[in-house]
Amino acid sequence: MVARKVPEAAESGASPGPVSGVSNGLRTTMEVAVALGLVVVAVVLVTRFVAVPWAVSGVSMSPTLEPGDRVIVDLWSYRRRGPRPGEVALFGGPGGVPMVKRISALPPAGAPRTPAIPPLAPDEMRWFVVGDNSGVSEDSRRFGPVPRHRFRGRVVYRYWPPSRAGSIR
Repeated sequence: MVARKVPEAAESGASPGPVSGVSNGLRTTMEVAVALGLVVVAVVLVTRFVAVPWAVSGVSMSPTLEPGDRVIVDLWSYRRRGPRPGEVALFGGPGGVPMVKRISALPPAGAPRTPAIPPLAPDEMRWFVVGDNSGVSEDSRRFGPVPRHRFRGRVVYRYWPPSRAGSIR
């Protein structure tokens, strides 16, 4: 067995002091900065690739969604597949204006034959979208089917107001 000499500071119970000449205050500041940096990177990645919060404006989706409702939009679903009838989706409407509408299984009555939103390719899939409040909704009855590249995500959850929080169907 080899005996080692214990440093005097350890014998007296005193702290051995800063490592590598870095003060405790500076080390704490660096750790907090790194932690905050990681949080910022995580938030940016999540809101860019996974999900984003969205505020509903207008009454076209009433009673499902009301003006002022806050929802979570799943950005991941439509990367793997196209929209499905009955889902509520966020997409870029005419002029790139963000819109929230329900995917329709069939073309709505009076939908134009030529779409106002051009596809990227002639064979690009397109979906009809309709508002739940058909009397006031500007949807595929006015601008035709929406090409796949314009769909941003699926509205999956309402978190505000708390009294109406829950999944969107």
